[in-house]
Amino acid sequence: MTAINLTNNGHNLIRDSASGVDVFKIKYFALGTSSTAVSSGDATLGNEQYRRAVSSVVNGGSVGEILISVYVPGGDAVGLNIQEIGIFGGNAASSQPNSGVLIARALWIPSTNPKTALVSFQLQLDLIC
Repeated sequence: MTAINLTNNGHNLIRDSASGVDVFKIKYFALGTSSTAVSSGDATLGNEQYRRAVSSVVNGGSVGEILISVYVPGGDAVGLNIQEIGIFGGNAASSQPNSGVLIARALWIPSTNPKTALVSFQLQLDLIC
């Protein structure tokens, strides 16, 4: 399981959801090719190349834990040199690159890179304030 780091904008989305300004709902994940270190100030992936709706989001067993399942079909993103992954949400999140709020980001390199086959994995996001 890949741990993914909550961004400042992710924290603010939780706040905005509590006040009714926006909705904290994890909608999409994206893959990119940037190996730039993860920062809490990240607002986009370094180089987003692929985006898809998440497969499922469930509560984990620990306090504040969310488990996010994602799936990249075998024919999608073939040849992409994956270096980073991000999850996106909020009212403005759509299938368009860099839309919505980057809730969390991680550096991640799959065992087969560049991608040549189906990729399915689970992300762990801990909402600990």
